[in-house]
Amino acid sequence: MTDSGSPLDSLAGALVETNDQLLALYQLATITTQSLDEVEATSEILRRAMDLLDADEVVLRLGDQELEARESGQPSVGWRSRTPRRRSEDLAGSSNKATTSTAIDVSVGALHGVLIAVRRERPFGTADLKLLSAVATMALGAVQTSRHHHDALSRAVMARDHDTAAELAQLALPRWRPSLPGLELFARSDSARSAGGDLFTFAVVGDTLHFVVGDVSGKGLPAAMMMTTVISAATAAFQTEGKRGPSAVLHSIDRWVHDYLSEAGLFVTLLAGSFCTSTRELLLANAGHAPVLFVPAGDGSQRARTIDASVPPVGVLPLCALGTDALVEEKIEASPGARLVVASDGFTEQPNQVGTMWGEDRLATAVTTDAVAAARELGERLFHDLEHFSNGAEQSDDRTLLILGVVG
Repeated sequence: MTDSGSPLDSLAGALVETNDQLLALYQLATITTQSLDEVEATSEILRRAMDLLDADEVVLRLGDQELEARESGQPSVGWRSRTPRRRSEDLAGSSNKATTSTAIDVSVGALHGVLIAVRRERPFGTADLKLLSAVATMALGAVQTSRHHHDALSRAVMARDHDTAAELAQLALPRWRPSLPGLELFARSDSARSAGGDLFTFAVVGDTLHFVVGDVSGKGLPAAMMMTTVISAATAAFQTEGKRGPSAVLHSIDRWVHDYLSEAGLFVTLLAGSFCTSTRELLLANAGHAPVLFVPAGDGSQRARTIDASVPPVGVLPLCALGTDALVEEKIEASPGARLVVASDGFTEQPNQVGTMWGEDRLATAVTTDAVAAARELGERLFHDLEHFSNGAEQSDDRTLLILGVVG
């Protein structure tokens, strides 16, 4: 009979242990999970490792959070705040048996974690530590894969929301253009990838054109949905308040949308105007919108006049609370050859490749350079000039432009 302490027995024991560890590594390598849920996938790896190591606990720590393996059939408790006491001390307090623990540091990409294993009586050998290192890498890799998947999914949902917002914005804008004697009208809005809430709309009542141009703060679906609400409010206001002028139209829109905007934490810059073709009287009321330029009739030597806002954007404060005289209504006698140019800030704040914005000065110069250009011709040229200026830089915001030209 061979002595149990002989070299042959020691070699046999080592071979058995090595074979067990190889089998454990094979079993670990065959762990698959169909779940991309971070907790579910990582918990399964930790649970299998606990079985293979005959461990009492296996815990993965990331920063001040930790995830603990649960026995088969028990649901995972998920990530929780790191326990201040050491695991081995917890177990030692409830058992008379000696307890050992080991910790493996591991990094995968930008993630760094610690895998802690605890078991009673039997210490962790070299082969155990190799297995634990493999477990740690696999567990942290599962966390990284899950988080990459979640980030990609979030980006895809955001991109879809932005696409939907851009489609809603374009569908809400009027496709028709009014045709009135003595008047040319150009209106265009190009939505950006991260769509905002630029808007314009108009209506013809008798010999008068009523119009609104605005920009809802924010991006994506909330701004697009609010933009459609503002257009609906403006359309109704043209019919009910249009005869009383742009100030009455703005007050009506404010009464309709102020509460919605406040609750959503949004606001909308708005310019309301009307032009009577029989009297050539242009009336304007500005609530926080810019730029608004009026170019007098002439040979192009006269500078464009800025129509400043007299009250904050709609949604900041109720217009009725500002007093009856706060909203100033501009009255302009517009001769043939005069033009009104209203843009959104996405038009003037578009940067080029080096970060320089197009700016209101370039816009003012461009609208006065050609004094005889038709409204449509001028509008298309301004969009072309802006695209040339940006020189391939990404469109930073919606670009909206409305030009009203008075003709003889």
